[in-house]
Amino acid sequence: MFSSVSSRSNPSSLLASLLKPSARTQPSPQPQPSQGASAAALRQQLFHTDRFESSPSARTQSQSLPSTPTTRPAGAGSDPLGADALVPASSHDASRDYPALSYADDKQYNGQPLGFWKQNVWDSATKAGATPEEAALLVAQVMQEGGTDFNKSGAATNYGPFNLNQDLLQTYGKHLPDDLQKLNGSSPEAIDLNVSNALDAMRAVGANNYLHHVRGGRTNFEHPEQRISGNPAVKGDDAFAFERSLTNNARLFLEATRANPSALTDNQRFASDIPNI
Repeated sequence: MFSSVSSRSNPSSLLASLLKPSARTQPSPQPQPSQGASAAALRQQLFHTDRFESSPSARTQSQSLPSTPTTRPAGAGSDPLGADALVPASSHDASRDYPALSYADDKQYNGQPLGFWKQNVWDSATKAGATPEEAALLVAQVMQEGGTDFNKSGAATNYGPFNLNQDLLQTYGKHLPDDLQKLNGSSPEAIDLNVSNALDAMRAVGANNYLHHVRGGRTNFEHPEQRISGNPAVKGDDAFAFERSLTNNARLFLEATRANPSALTDNQRFASDIPNI
């Protein structure tokens, strides 16, 4: 029995009704970003640089930016790699990933459209001092997960738009509210809490180990090579395939937004057909 394993959301169950032609539809008007005009100005500056990088003066340093650990964190199954290394390197043999999907998603998640989550997670991460690759990886999680999964219990209980489990949050989160249920809202404060704690974990163990924990709880965090599913559709190197797929979707999101900044706020979803574990 795995005490902290959580199955991730599976877009494949939605494909019949959601997949549309590749041409992007005109997005509906989206809610205003939680950070207002200052966030919009910062996005404008970020998305018109050559490599999605802002100058130190442009980035709001509300959090420090610790480097990726140089040694393997306690309990982690892999040597740590940062989002800055994983996302640019994610263009590889697609057969090693779960199939990539891109479609206009008109559903609402936790009461808000996908464009709301993309925009506000990006703005919150940027405000927190995240690199573009870290912010894009969090957006990729939102695009993959959809809404919060409330079907788990105990250490595997999921919270917020990233469906981070209780074990990960309590072990690595440095900005936890007094009640974890506060992570399930869509207010600016709730989004900031979710982003801050996800960044805490990502920076404590490396983006790769963070994604292994997201996929399979502590079991995959400690042993990413271990198969924890009887589902034959799950790849033999599932935790690593999940990591490759999410970082690839983050790269695709960055490329799309660089080509057209409106890709940040529209409802186009870059996700993968990832089976449940």
